[in-house]
Amino acid sequence: MALGLAAMGSYRVGGRTVTVAGEPVRELALSSGFATRSDPNGTYVVEAAYVQYFEPAVRNRLPPVLLVHGGGLTGSSWETTPDGRPGWLNRLLEAGFAVHVIDNVERGRAGFSALPGLWNEAPVMRSLEEMWSLFRFGPRQRYARRRPFGGQQFPVEHLDALAARSVPRWTCNTQAQIAALTEAVGRFDQVILVGHSQGGGQAVHVAAACRQRVRAVVAIEPHGAPTSFEAGLALPRLLVVEGDFLDANEPWPALRADWRATLSAWAAAGGTADLLDLPGAGLPGNSHLPMMDRNGDAVLAAILRRLAQDEPIRPFFPAAARPATARRRR
Repeated sequence: MALGLAAMGSYRVGGRTVTVAGEPVRELALSSGFATRSDPNGTYVVEAAYVQYFEPAVRNRLPPVLLVHGGGLTGSSWETTPDGRPGWLNRLLEAGFAVHVIDNVERGRAGFSALPGLWNEAPVMRSLEEMWSLFRFGPRQRYARRRPFGGQQFPVEHLDALAARSVPRWTCNTQAQIAALTEAVGRFDQVILVGHSQGGGQAVHVAAACRQRVRAVVAIEPHGAPTSFEAGLALPRLLVVEGDFLDANEPWPALRADWRATLSAWAAAGGTADLLDLPGAGLPGNSHLPMMDRNGDAVLAAILRRLAQDEPIRPFFPAAARPATARRRR
């Protein structure tokens, strides 16, 4: 389907100023013909996030969607799958949503800082072997031959393409990321938050703090989400999405227990809490990255059916890919 856009652009959220003093001046050769001196002393703006937005020409009646990537990933998670299929960004636009995609602090186009003393830890990256096991593509012992779990939906033949889009992460920046996401949500009257993994936990934090502005929050296999919430103003709807093979590798059994605790606490505080168990909904085989899995369109359609309720949403997936319950007999 051709996408008609009314507008697109970008903005920055979050950030703070820091001052560097007492550092030595260095002589630099920026190219063979350009030598200069670099004085690191001065004032800098750091820890801002980058958000790109897309406004479709024809909108539905639901609020915009803000997509929040997971740890070690960027907003590109939502754009195109590792094997080249359209991602959830495209599908949401086809369904008439305005979509905002964040590259949170020190990820993607948000940039990162090498200022002395700012992030006092080494960055972390994931190896192919770690991705294979952690993201539940297959048993650890099958990595060398790239033999996935039976029925696995992730296109494991494109694992290298996934690794090529992963980026370093610093574990010390969680609060700066939550602050940037909070500022992004503050730009909306109403917004739907969709967060994956680390981004899912952060989305739950922000939805609870900004409950008047968040219509719903979708947390896809989150981690780091709170397990207690203050009562008071009504909480928005929370939908947690879980995939397959959760008993195969650590740390998934413990994390599954954590997000059930989050759902229980959300309900206890007066919010509507729901779990979308993909295998139980007739969508087996999903990895930790359902937006990249081969059945990703069907997963997104199941999420939207839970959220849309009586609001009409244009179908965005081919008739052949629709669940049997969506087909009509002639």
